[in-house]
Amino acid sequence: MIAQILVIIAAIGLVMLLSPVTIYANSTRSGGKIEGDFSISWIIFKFRYAIKDRQMEVLAFGRHIISKSYKKKPPKPEKPKKPEKIKGLRKMLLIGDFFNLGRPILKLFKDFIYAFRLKYLDIDITYGLDDPACTGILTGFLYAVSGFSRTGRNIRFASDFTRQVLDWNLSVKVSIIPIRIIPPLAEFVANRDVLRSGLRIIR
Repeated sequence: MIAQILVIIAAIGLVMLLSPVTIYANSTRSGGKIEGDFSISWIIFKFRYAIKDRQMEVLAFGRHIISKSYKKKPPKPEKPKKPEKIKGLRKMLLIGDFFNLGRPILKLFKDFIYAFRLKYLDIDITYGLDDPACTGILTGFLYAVSGFSRTGRNIRFASDFTRQVLDWNLSVKVSIIPIRIIPPLAEFVANRDVLRSGLRIIR
């Protein structure tokens, strides 16, 4: 009986790991105001968050399970922080550990990016920096990047040399199979530098 339960649990877990997670984001920024929504769909569940209304929803089979709005809280007065007593040698060791983690973290981030599958991307950006020369440099960089991108036809940008501005209209849809992030995550955790530095940071 116990063996059958374990087999059923393992089968359910495998189905969950093999079921794709779909992430969709739609966002616009104009006049300093940001609107849009963000959603994650997985098997029978869907999580959705509306930026303007600050409302979060959780659905199952298309029916609402949780619906909650978040009101903007007034900022609390900051309390003066007490200076932390950290020995110079320990501080230097912690900085060294974070540097050692740099390469494994970058590799993990790269593996995560490759694990995602881009289904749809459409970006329309209007930008301008306080210095027109910097705006020109950024424009050249964006043209170079979009030229190498396979989704370059869905990326449109317009430079504004007269003012400092950043407006956008973004729609993106990506998917990932959860089991694909397990190997890079396991490789990161098993890395010697990560284990050694992590233990020193915890201590």
